[in-house]
Amino acid sequence: MADGLAGPLVGAVAAVLVTVIVTGALHEDGLADTADGLWGGATRERRLEIMRDSRLGTYGALALAGDLLLRVALLATVGAGSDAFADVARLLVAGHVIGRAAPLVLAAWLPPARTDGQGRRLGRLGVVDSLVAAATVLVVAVLTAGWWAPVLLAAAAVPVLGLRRAARRRIGGVTGDVLGAAVALTTLAVAIAVAALVQEDLL
Repeated sequence: MADGLAGPLVGAVAAVLVTVIVTGALHEDGLADTADGLWGGATRERRLEIMRDSRLGTYGALALAGDLLLRVALLATVGAGSDAFADVARLLVAGHVIGRAAPLVLAAWLPPARTDGQGRRLGRLGVVDSLVAAATVLVVAVLTAGWWAPVLLAAAAVPVLGLRRAARRRIGGVTGDVLGAAVALTTLAVAIAVAALVQEDLL
């Protein structure tokens, strides 16, 4: 069992590291700052202040560790459990594409929480522009994922809706960190869905 997992585990760690390096850990940073801010402050102003702080807090560390460990575990599980490598890889790529639509959807749904920053800049696109951009990305995802696209989109919708609710209630809108967290969480949710498909021998 250990020998069978060794190869996929090393591959999973390498894949996650490459993803983090290529993106400059931008989404991971957003996830950590969002976790620290949304659950680390008593007031809206304090939460936004914490999110601007470059130091990593307890909530941020837990969120970051959980995200990375889950991604490695899921990729290793998928690698060890399916012979349909091309199909699995295609769905995981679709997950990354779907993840890029998440911040556009949130920017269309919620106002910027600050008068400056990435959330404000993306908010200037307007609702229509944001939704058109998101729809374009999602079309690419559907073309990539094929028949499994509805399953992946449903999985991605869960963290988007949860993050929307939390951001609206606790800071009154979105920031660049929240948008980065949306990418990280939707990509993770799709990976969970793909792993479930593999475990059920559907891939």
